[in-house]
Amino acid sequence: MPIIGITASSITKSKLFQATGGDEVKTVGSYRYHFFTGNGTFTVTAGSKTVDVTSVGGGGGGSRSVGGGGGAGELDILSAVAVNSTTGTYSITIGAGGAGGTVASGLHGGQGGTTTFASSVSSLGGGRGGARDSGDLNGTTGGSGGGSAGSTSSSGGGASGSNTFAGGTGTQGAPQYAAGGGGGATAVGGAGTIPGTATAGAGGQGYTLTTIDSNLTAANFTSLTGMTVIASGGGGGGTMDPGSTGIGGAGGTGGGNGGSQPSNTGNTAGFSYGSGGGGSSNNSGGIGFDAAAGKSGLVIVRYAV
Repeated sequence: MPIIGITASSITKSKLFQATGGDEVKTVGSYRYHFFTGNGTFTVTAGSKTVDVTSVGGGGGGSRSVGGGGGAGELDILSAVAVNSTTGTYSITIGAGGAGGTVASGLHGGQGGTTTFASSVSSLGGGRGGARDSGDLNGTTGGSGGGSAGSTSSSGGGASGSNTFAGGTGTQGAPQYAAGGGGGATAVGGAGTIPGTATAGAGGQGYTLTTIDSNLTAANFTSLTGMTVIASGGGGGGTMDPGSTGIGGAGGTGGGNGGSQPSNTGNTAGFSYGSGGGGSSNNSGGIGFDAAAGKSGLVIVRYAV
């Protein structure tokens, strides 16, 4: 005798995997996606499954005073994580982008924050750039390293983790100074060059979204509006003495551009997830203009449906 209220179809449905959480949740093709652009919780309400987690740490901030570009956050791609309704909830922390360097910050930009999916996936934030008129001209290690300041006695930050590269090296030949670019997910940051017009190093290129998953396009997800690449390095700042011209380094796609002399022209923040900010150029005061911030990280959870 059948139990009232329970049918074969309802029993089958109860065994299906179900989960909630995220700022944008959508099924495209044969996968269900949960985008987390801010802190949140992935909650499994029924069943168990191995999900694919793509995670990127926050981009590092560019630094002031012929400052280096910020490095990209570490990028972990399609990490397999077993989840179930017994454990239930999985906390997600999105790493913040590092702030751009200011006088108040000691001229240095901020380190990018670490992004985590529970205890299963951890993606380091990008390194900050070095600042010329400070006690530390070197870029720092992060995921990808920050670029160094415009100086021959400095070095780009090292890389640590998956899909990370070192920051570029700055250079000088007074009155010319050119900083290095931050490292990206697929390439090192560029080195500053002189003589001639001081030209700062470009940010290392990031990782193309459709290479991770062909469904990851702005047409499918509003979270990706304007983006085709994530985890790019920021460009370094370029300058010569006041009254002369210097060229800022271009950021990798979605990364911030370095500032050009005069007036820090073109200095921009990282735009795509996990990308570094641009370093700033200099001015007659010798400590330069404010630099630009890195972009925060991201977590994408996907599973077959």
